[in-house]
Amino acid sequence: MVHAVLIRRTGPPDVLELVDDYEKPTISDGEVLVQQVSTSVNPVDYKIRDGSLKPKSLPKVLGGDLAGFVTESKSSKWKKGDRVIALTEGFHWDNEENKYGSYADYTASKEEWLAKAPYGILLNILGGVPLVGMTAMQALESGNLKPGARVLVHGGAGGVGHMVVQLAKVHFKAYVVATAGPANQTYIKEELGADEVLNYKEEDFAEKYKDKPFDLVIDPIGGVVEDKSYTVLGQHGTYTHILNNNTNEDKIKAGKQWKDRKYVVILVQPNGKQLSIISGYLENADIKLFVDKIFWLKDIREAHEYAKKQHFRGKVIVQISHEE
Repeated sequence: MVHAVLIRRTGPPDVLELVDDYEKPTISDGEVLVQQVSTSVNPVDYKIRDGSLKPKSLPKVLGGDLAGFVTESKSSKWKKGDRVIALTEGFHWDNEENKYGSYADYTASKEEWLAKAPYGILLNILGGVPLVGMTAMQALESGNLKPGARVLVHGGAGGVGHMVVQLAKVHFKAYVVATAGPANQTYIKEELGADEVLNYKEEDFAEKYKDKPFDLVIDPIGGVVEDKSYTVLGQHGTYTHILNNNTNEDKIKAGKQWKDRKYVVILVQPNGKQLSIISGYLENADIKLFVDKIFWLKDIREAHEYAKKQHFRGKVIVQISHEE
């Protein structure tokens, strides 16, 4: 029996229950068992917890971000002791298999979800990479970008946003404009490498860029921001919406009817090949994971409260064990 955090019902953070009698997951052919060092808190986690996204079955172990050591393998690709990262399907509200939930000492993963952890970066924080890194990569890929393409990313300082800015520059060779509050202007420009940063509290991006359209707009915010984003989208551009509380089904249906422009909705999918590319960039210091705060698994309720209420840079990490 091992430790895990699960929910037996949806509601406020106090429904998060740390138990010590969780059965260590069993694995099937093509899977590995991973001893977790860290995971993270993503918006999808607290939305499942509070019932905004209805879990298919309860009790449920939350989380899909994985970083740790392979302890058992039924895979020809991975062996015991390998340092790995992955996004599992544990993050998804429709997934009934708790063995993939990552708020636990041990997590199972399919072999094709795994990537080698970047050398030189502790697993203590690498649990913050998979979901946001691949959301960013898949959102950017939706635009079929060519070098020099113009990309607008809203919320450039956040978990997904800070990865979008960096990968857009490094992997896609794009011209990147990011929106952020006044406190994050220098951070996004100098640390993340954006070409331009717009202070959304002082400037209207729709007005500033009405004559400088974008090839791709990535929007994790929605609502009014979505409506305005249409006005700065090029004639053959792509608007990519990352699922959030402002997701509007009517707008999605209308967007699917666009002729020349493209409307895309992103729900990230596990993909070890993509994650390996991201891991390589991290290992070579071409991109960085920015960590706002680290909580221990026993403090998961506090971590959820912090992640939902605070405006932070990068990621909120949940550490489960140590990598020295």
